Order: sequence, then structure tokens, then C-alpha cells
Amino acid sequence: MKRIPVRRTQPRWRTSPARPFTSLQTLEALRSTGAPVDVHPEVQDALAGKKPVVALETTIVTHGMPQPVNSQTARSVESIVRTTGAIPATIGIIEGRVKIGLEPSELEHLADVKSNPSVVKVSRRDIGPAIATKRDGGTTCSATLIFAALAGIKETLGVPVVSYAKTDDFPAFYSRRSGFKSPWRVDDPTTAARVLYTQDQLGMKTGVLFGVPIPEQYQAIGEKLQESVEQAVRESEGNGVSKLGKEATPWLLKRVGELTAGKSLTSNVALIENTALVGGQIAVAYAELASQKLHDSGKAYAVPAPQAAALAAAKPTDSPNSSQAPEAALVVFGCAAVDITAQADPSLANTSVAVHSTVPGSVSLTLGGSPDGAKDVVLVSAVGNDAFGRLLVNETEGMGMRTDGLITLDGARSAICNMVLDSTGGLTTGVADTDITLSLDREATREAVRKHRPRIVAIDGNLSPETVTTLVDTCRQDGIATFYEPTSVPKSTNIFPAIAASLGRVDSTSSVISYAAPNSLELARMYEEAVAGKLELTAQSHWWKVVDDMAIGSEFRMDLQHLARLDACIHDRAKGTLSFLVDKGIAQMAIHLLPFFQHLIIKCGDRGVLTVFRITGEQAQSSPWMQERTNVHKRCVISKGREGSGVTVMKHYPALIVPSEKIINVTGAGDSFVGTMLATLVHKPSVFHHPDSLDELVAQAQKAAVLTLQSQHAVSHLLSKLYSTHLPALM
Repeated sequence: MKRIPVRRTQPRWRTSPARPFTSLQTLEALRSTGAPVDVHPEVQDALAGKKPVVALETTIVTHGMPQPVNSQTARSVESIVRTTGAIPATIGIIEGRVKIGLEPSELEHLADVKSNPSVVKVSRRDIGPAIATKRDGGTTCSATLIFAALAGIKETLGVPVVSYAKTDDFPAFYSRRSGFKSPWRVDDPTTAARVLYTQDQLGMKTGVLFGVPIPEQYQAIGEKLQESVEQAVRESEGNGVSKLGKEATPWLLKRVGELTAGKSLTSNVALIENTALVGGQIAVAYAELASQKLHDSGKAYAVPAPQAAALAAAKPTDSPNSSQAPEAALVVFGCAAVDITAQADPSLANTSVAVHSTVPGSVSLTLGGSPDGAKDVVLVSAVGNDAFGRLLVNETEGMGMRTDGLITLDGARSAICNMVLDSTGGLTTGVADTDITLSLDREATREAVRKHRPRIVAIDGNLSPETVTTLVDTCRQDGIATFYEPTSVPKSTNIFPAIAASLGRVDSTSSVISYAAPNSLELARMYEEAVAGKLELTAQSHWWKVVDDMAIGSEFRMDLQHLARLDACIHDRAKGTLSFLVDKGIAQMAIHLLPFFQHLIIKCGDRGVLTVFRITGEQAQSSPWMQERTNVHKRCVISKGREGSGVTVMKHYPALIVPSEKIINVTGAGDSFVGTMLATLVHKPSVFHHPDSLDELVAQAQKAAVLTLQSQHAVSHLLSKLYSTHLPALM
């Protein structure tokens, strides 16, 4: 028997019908009997942490699709499940052991039916013999549900049939309508999860059969394919195949493929991917219900936390603008927090004596001082109905800014950030509570984008990956630029599920995210996730196509080596050289992230700012950058891509000199820098396309950061003067 090599790396699982796991109690009992069941560590951790997990069958891999489409579809399905925030767990049998979650090598072994023709199709009746004879097997729906039940899922007696659609038509395989009606229907994952959760609350040992139709764009061809299905069924009844049990389905799929000249395979893949997407969304919604345990006051079902926050307990803040929804040039989705700062008093020897301040802090507050900022900027965020929440609303109104995007949540804690600074203004320690931001409802954020119709949407890393995905998808559909502020190293990767979900919908001249402003640590974490994370973003065809089009060669690398020898700071050689761009891999990481982020503005602290970006398509034809060449003395390295592919630019800007005795507070400088960038981009989106305007933009953003460094406030009150004096020239 061939032994399967096992690597404990990133796990992979695949294919279609999906259900959320609930507990490991049954499995733990089985372990004591020595049952041949292995749960992958990631799946086990997810179950123990009550995270959403989606169970996926493997018969579609072993007996449902030809190579290599079977393994390609498997990888696609896993990626789709992960974009919803759920953990995929494909179930199969390897050498007589049940695997709840497969390693990549194990999955590829099952998919390689040419080299492993003895792999069997395992239904309920085949489980005992397959395990006893130590066979490899792909599990059908029935076997998958049995093995899923070992992990704590109920057995399904008295199963309700529910159409997951806008109508009560029950779907056929290739068509959205079978001619039969369902007694129930739902059209969103929250309601679907609520059905499951309500049955669980009532102690019912019952599952639910959700009929998920094929995507609408496949409906027309699906009706023709359905005719082929019916013909194949008639043939199977005539030739006796229908009586062969588990051999019938593979024969039918193959015959339908023959009758449709292969067109059915494309529709089959689309159906499987859509089922995986819906399954993942339901699993995530179910997990939210189970973890939050919120209940509607007048009904017998639970309400998920995000909807409860935005629909039930939420109320818009009272403001002159609340009754209207005027357009906004910029909408910022993120965290409105109160900064509570304690700083050692430099005038006293006793370091336990501190100066304390409590002020609101947010990127949007920076923008309040920009030209027309009060009417052009909306912050969409959640605040609690508490003292800090009222402070945030009052201070925002006091600055003349709009508050129609602030949502007050009863019973929730307003976001706060507690920081301790040394006597020079340096951050020594801090702790933040921003969980309220996770309560922003995804559909409410989508509605806010379409209500305000902004030119740019700024996205805060404090948001949940699911909400970020909704925002990015909405902006992509509506042609709105996106600006991502990672916020912190742990939260910097919250953007990647959104990127993974959109990669197939953008061409190589575009990136999913228009702008991102990480610091060097956040950049490193983002690069690590893109290269080695579960979504495998740098293995996607889009990444390879963009990197190939950029055509970064030896000349660029040589120019970069010359740039690395320059001093990081023109007036202070103690800051060292730019060698960190090469030694720490900053330049390489930035280049490798460009397929996902069109413009990167990397904050390198006292070693300045590094901008790395692509100008492509029609914009490249009119951009002066196409006429520029590398100029190391100007700290600029340029690479022309393949014909028609535009230009890649990397330019470093030294930090402004700020005497240490003038630094009061370091906590808001980054927000001021980003806010100034946004204030300009809103009115002049082409600012990166011209070398001179980019230089002026970075200079003004750095000045804004310096003003805040010298202020006790999260945002310096002097910014309004800076904006009125300098930014109009940029716009």
C-alpha cells in the first residue's frame, strides 16, 4: 500500500455540501475506543474555540470530476470558504482512517485517480468494509454527514426543506427551478443560521436541507443542461445503470458531460463554488449566534450580534444631519475611539507623577480640518451609549463635522485606547478595547457606501474580515477607490479575505485595493500572510500575471542596491543608511504586494516614508513617470514594465527633523499623516501620477504628522491652518 507523505503545514480541504460543526463531545468519546478517526489540528482548534467550520465531501473529487479540474475546484472551494471567515474541513478516508480535515498531500492523493484507480466511493453502507480493508475513499454526502456527526453534529430526523433563494422554487442541479416548490425559503445566511440555531435552542435533533441554486448567470445554459440530465437519467434507466447504486452518479455526470460537449463541467464548478460560499456564510452566521447568545425581546429566535447592533439596539446619533443622507467625498469605516493618555511629567524627578489627558482620536478627526472637511467626510463607526460615546459625538459635532455615520449601541462599550508615554512623548505601553467596531453590520456598511456615494472609502483594520470583504466588494462594483489603514500588526491581515474574494474580478492592470499605508512591521506581516497564509495569494494566477508584466529585472535590483547606500536622513547620519530596504526586505516585500495594492505608502518612522506604486493602463500613457528614469540622488528607482504594462515606481522621502524636546505625543502622528493623504486624494486622485505633486503631498503629510507630534491632542488643531495654506495648491 502506498504511504502518503504528510506535511504539517497549511491544511487543505475541498468540495461541496456544507454544514457547520458544533462540538467535539462525541468524537472525544470515540477516541477512548480507539476508533480510526483523525481530526486535523486546525479543525480541532476551531471546534474547541467555537469557530465556524464547514464540512466538505470528497466524492466530487474522486468520482465527480476529471483531472485536473477536480483538484483545481477543490482549491477554489477551500479559498471561497475561507473568505467567509469559516474553516473548511474536507472529509475523506486515507488508508482506512477517517480524516476530518486533509493535508494537501492527502487531498492530492485522492484527486490523482489516474495513479490511484483503486480509490473507492464511500457511502453509508461502505464505511465498515472500506475502513476494514484500509482503502482510500471519497465520502458521499451521507458518509460525510455521519463522520461530521462524530464531531457533534445532530442526526437529521424530520428535516425541513428550505430554498435558499428569492422565490420558493426548489432548484434543480443545473437550473434554478426544478418545477417543485419548497415549503420554506430564506435568502440570506443570517436567517438560514437562525433556523438552525432555533432548532438547537429547542433541543431538536434536526438539521436543515438548504436548496442552493446555481448562480443566475448560468441559468440560461442550465435549462439546456437540465434537458441533458433528464436524457441521461432516462438512458440510465434503460441500460440498467440506475440499479447499480453508487456507480450511478459518476456515470450520470460523465454522460451529461458527453451530451453537453463539456459545458456541464463549467456549470458544475460554478454550482460547487457557490454552494461552498453559501455554506461558509451560514457557518459564520451560526457561529456568531452561538457565541453571542443574543435574543430578540419579542420573538423566539436569536439575533446575530452584527444585526442586533445595527438594527435592533442601534439608533443614529442626534444631529442636524441625521434626517438626511447627503453625499460625501470620503467615507471612513473604522473605529472612533477615546485616547486616554498618561505622560510622565518631565519637570519632576518623581517618575510616578504624570500628566493625564482624555481626547477623541480618529483618522476622520484629522480630516475635519481639511477644506470642506465638515461636509465632505463621514465616519461610519459604532459608539456606546455611555460617557465616552457621548464625548465622541459631542467633540465631533464641536469640530463642525458630520455625525450621521455614528451609530449608538445600547449596552455596548465605546472604544478606548489607554496609553502610557514617557517624559519625551514616546509610547511605553498601551491597551485598547475596540471590540465594538466588530458590531458594524455588513449590510449596513454596504448601504452607507451606496447612500453617500463617495470617491474614496477608507477602511480601518479594526473591522472584521467579513465586513472588510463586503466593503471592498461594494467599492469594486461601484468603481470607488479604497484606502486601507492596517491599524496594527495583528489586524493588518484583515484585508486579505477581501482580496482573495475579488482577485478573479480584476485584471492585471488593476489591484484590488487602491491605497494602503502600513508601517514597516505591518508590511512584513502582510507579506508573510500573502506568501505563506492559508489563502495562498501569491500562488494565484493574478499575482503571477502582474509580477510578469512588471518585468522587474537586474537593473532595478542594482539601482536599489545603490539607493540602499544613501543616508536615511539627510541631516542626521546617526539614523543610518537605507540598507534596511534591502537587508530587511522592505523593498522586495512591497514589490510583491503590488498585485494586491496599487499604491503603498510605507511609514518607516524616523527613517522616513517609502512610496511604492504602479501606474498602468491609460493612466500610464499620460503620466510623466513614463518619461522619468531612475535617479538615485533623488531617491527614486523606476522600472518600465512589458509593453503596455506601465511603470513601477519606488521613492524614498527622508523624515523631517523634530528636536526631541519638542515631541509631546507620538500617538496621533500616523493618523495625521494618513488623513492628509486622504484629504488630497479625495480631490485629486491623480496626485501619484505626477512626480512634483507626489513630492508636495508627502511633504505636507509629514508636516501634518510633525504638528501632531508637538501637540497634546490626538490631532493638532493647527492642521486646519496647514490645510488652508498648502493643500489647495495640490487640489
